[in-house]
Amino acid sequence: MSANLQLDATEVTQQTPVRTLRSNLSRRYSALTRTPFGTLFRLFLGRMFHGSSDGDDGQLDLGPGVIAILLAMPGLLVSLLMFEKYGSLMHFLNGDLNTFDAFAETISDEYFFVVLSIVVTGVAALWRWDAIFLDRRDYTNLVPLPISLTTIFAANFCAILAFAAFLTIVVNAASSIFFPIAVMGSQSSIPALIRFAAGHAIEIIAASIFSFFFVSAVAGLLMSILPARLFRRVSLLVRFILGISLLLLLATAFTVPTLLEQSKLSAIKSFIQLPPVSFLGIARTIWGRGHEPFVHRMTSAAIEALAASVVIATITYTLGFRRSFIRIPETSDLGPLPQMRLSVPFLAPLQKLFLRNPSQRGCFRFAIATLLRSEAHLQIFLAFAALGLVAAAESLNTPQGLRHLLTQPYPPTEFLAVPFLLVFCLLAGIRLAFEMPADIRANWIFKLWITPDSQDARPIARRVLYALTLSWLAPTTFAVTLHFFGSQNAALHTAIFIAATILLAEILIANFRKIPFTCPYPQFESTSGLILVAYLFGFLIFTSYLPDLEHWSLSDPIRALVFIPLFAAGFAAIHIRRRQLLDMDKTLIFNES
Repeated sequence: MSANLQLDATEVTQQTPVRTLRSNLSRRYSALTRTPFGTLFRLFLGRMFHGSSDGDDGQLDLGPGVIAILLAMPGLLVSLLMFEKYGSLMHFLNGDLNTFDAFAETISDEYFFVVLSIVVTGVAALWRWDAIFLDRRDYTNLVPLPISLTTIFAANFCAILAFAAFLTIVVNAASSIFFPIAVMGSQSSIPALIRFAAGHAIEIIAASIFSFFFVSAVAGLLMSILPARLFRRVSLLVRFILGISLLLLLATAFTVPTLLEQSKLSAIKSFIQLPPVSFLGIARTIWGRGHEPFVHRMTSAAIEALAASVVIATITYTLGFRRSFIRIPETSDLGPLPQMRLSVPFLAPLQKLFLRNPSQRGCFRFAIATLLRSEAHLQIFLAFAALGLVAAAESLNTPQGLRHLLTQPYPPTEFLAVPFLLVFCLLAGIRLAFEMPADIRANWIFKLWITPDSQDARPIARRVLYALTLSWLAPTTFAVTLHFFGSQNAALHTAIFIAATILLAEILIANFRKIPFTCPYPQFESTSGLILVAYLFGFLIFTSYLPDLEHWSLSDPIRALVFIPLFAAGFAAIHIRRRQLLDMDKTLIFNES
């Protein structure tokens, strides 16, 4: 027993320093969080994670855990796919088990991970663009308090740095671990694995930091030079352009690696010094490949770009913070777009024709106004529009060139796919925006005005979808096709496109029974994964198989008759589906169950 007492005393003696250190750190952290700086730091950092919602306005609230999962998923999935490409079995089948050089044969995948890191981090920074800067609510709550502007600035700046560190770690954690294991798992050298992992991790982390501070530098520059009245409107356009640029950058992951072959480096001396290509030099330098051609120049350019983005972001934000914060009371709450009249006098007869009763006209104008004047909804719409534009550009980017596509006797598949790509992305984005409430505390007017038995939900949603897509895509498609391929091809192409768009819109609103933007976010369901798969499968059919079938039919107009039973079957299936719905599934809802 005395031995046990001595052992317990020894354990207590050994644990005392650890417990003391932990207790001291806990007290210091608790004391820091009670200071004005610590309180503001937690407030600003929490807003970057949770947004500006207060929980009762129906806005989407994603916690750090959900954000971390979403940001880490791309790198994790791509890294897991690399196990099949670089596994021992593949090396054995290829006969290069003993001759495989991971440091030389992974350039294309390294570039893909660099681009993926830049794109994911940049999109996350654009997503939380508004949460990074202080607004009218912050000014109203903080100015009366005995807190200096320096403390407010320091807390917000440190919160931005902490958020940048969070994004950098989360986006690159999975690929920093699993990709080196996938590549070097078949090798027997532990030092080589460590060296490869270190170079890969430092490379993508540097690219991620560059991406975040590049976006922040653009935001800080706008905040420094623009009047506060214009900053919000101009920033939305800049975010849209940056989003398209990031998506285009992601598309280069499939074309740039072919330019990085050793035989072609001499012709692209300036190209290799631009991000993200230059970041490949960081990994190669760490791997001991600094003697290779242009590696030193690439590494220097990457370090300079990284330093410049951090310095410019810091300087512009520091200079613009005081100026923008002080002028917050002078600005009114403006929408992201200028105020515009949604009713045009000469279109009144047309509105009465397509909007048959006052409830449809009122809800239609409310939906259009919400989508165009609410920044959150407009961001969703523009994000999907940017995705459609990039997909359309990639469709036209063929090895033969655009001129070859436009000089053929019949419209090629790449040309025919452009409007299908655009309309699918736009319809999917608008349909997603329908589920985002504008302000659920104001939907009482619809409860009093529209009866639950009303069947106006789908007609309203249908007309909104048509107004924002077919109203301009259909005449544009006809005019462009008429100019390059003649009237017959233009008429057939436009007719098929309109019919396919109407069918897609009917599928998207098959179970829709809400007034857009008036209900809380729907709860997560077990079928959400299947819905996502259905969207991906529908995207493949709508943007690939339909243009292929249309290209086949345009060479002989009689073949276009095949679309009649095809579309008829689709509309008939939707009609049968709606007839089978119970009465309780047809009533209008204002709150999710």
